[in-house]
Amino acid sequence: MWLQCITATVLLAAASSREIFTNTFLVRFKRSLRHEEARDIALHHGFDNLGPVLGSDTEWHFSHRGLPQARTKRSIAHARLLKRHPLVHTAVQQPGFKRVKRGFRPLRLPETEPAAEPRDPYFPLQWYLKNTGQNGGKPKLDLNVEAAWAQGYTGVNVTTAIMDDGVDYMHPDLKFNYNAEASYDFSSNDPFPYPRYTDDWFNSHGTRCAGEVAAARDNGVCGVGVAYHSKVAGIRMLDQPYMTDLIEANSMGHEPHKIHIYSASWGPTDDGRTVDGPRNATMRAIVRGVNE
Repeated sequence: MWLQCITATVLLAAASSREIFTNTFLVRFKRSLRHEEARDIALHHGFDNLGPVLGSDTEWHFSHRGLPQARTKRSIAHARLLKRHPLVHTAVQQPGFKRVKRGFRPLRLPETEPAAEPRDPYFPLQWYLKNTGQNGGKPKLDLNVEAAWAQGYTGVNVTTAIMDDGVDYMHPDLKFNYNAEASYDFSSNDPFPYPRYTDDWFNSHGTRCAGEVAAARDNGVCGVGVAYHSKVAGIRMLDQPYMTDLIEANSMGHEPHKIHIYSASWGPTDDGRTVDGPRNATMRAIVRGVNE
């Protein structure tokens, strides 16, 4: 028993020594604030106001450009500076943690002619929509989506938010099914969640996820979405060195009256050792989504 306690203590100490702190803060105020008031308080103390947390008027998301995006020590001086303001109740520097995209395995084109319906060239690759045994799979082990399509279920009036590294909303397979009003970029804090493309296409994960949901049908481009008449919103929130509770929470709580489904194809490091989950604000966003 003592050995177990000592081992647990050592593990906790090792984990805490690796803790990362970002340049963002959760600032709780003693009363409601207008956006302009929060902005002025932030600027007066050298911070930028990134907006409210989950639509609250007492909890705000501040960042400090003078701090590195990730460091191993808390910035106690900056927290104290905020706490000196008479309206500030608490100021908590946000720990950073990892979130990784769930990967995919490239598939080879089958040596068959494209299916007649849908007529998109990559439809024969989409075994999860229609499994004919391509790539060694088991025939008919799929979503049976053609039966749903035949009954008229194609996603009309439904918006799915793709919380990821961005969505290429100018892609010909997505541009007519993109819901700009429900979209936002929490990595850059602007309304345009376009991916920051790299030479290795690392930030194309969100666009692929959007295509799985709502790629246009019969337009001669790529494949077809499982709900090809639905809309997708882009919520760019994975493209920064570390995730924080506030970015995750605001992403999951963004425009709940315009978004029907929140898609998160990512999670903690999947190495068999990491046990992680939602923090406080993110759990509040999930609970609010369930209740409302």
